[in-house]
Amino acid sequence: MTTLDNGDPTLATAPAAAPSVASNSNLPYRLRRLLRYTGVNLVTVTLDYAIFLSLTHVYDVPITASIIAYAIALTLNYDLSKRFVFGADGSHKSEKRLFTEFLVTGLLGLVLTAVGTGVGIHAFGFSPALSKTIAVLICFVVLYMIRSRLIFTRIE
Repeated sequence: MTTLDNGDPTLATAPAAAPSVASNSNLPYRLRRLLRYTGVNLVTVTLDYAIFLSLTHVYDVPITASIIAYAIALTLNYDLSKRFVFGADGSHKSEKRLFTEFLVTGLLGLVLTAVGTGVGIHAFGFSPALSKTIAVLICFVVLYMIRSRLIFTRIE
């Protein structure tokens, strides 16, 4: 354990000449993490779409269906993201804090998805599936940026 000049404790880090394999500044690590995040999101978006399309077909309420499907997929996304994408990143946070932060970003994604779906349908006349697809792509980028930089961070 070392301390910063201001006295705050930090975790010991590897020498500058040999960056850690899991370093956030290590490009191959960041690319692998992005690919794993993409894979996890493909799995959860498949669940999301299955629920969304089923509910839309049966009840014809696409915005409500979008919210329900997203909320269910969010719980699976948290578990898979923690296990396969970010690993020990964020392990300096309590489980409760980590889940709460993930949930808050998930709620942001829920709002983005619902608003994007609604705007696509009502403002642009897109089909519910196309509107949801556009909203999901926007969400993917926004949430990855937030989660990789703020939620699952590694203290170095």
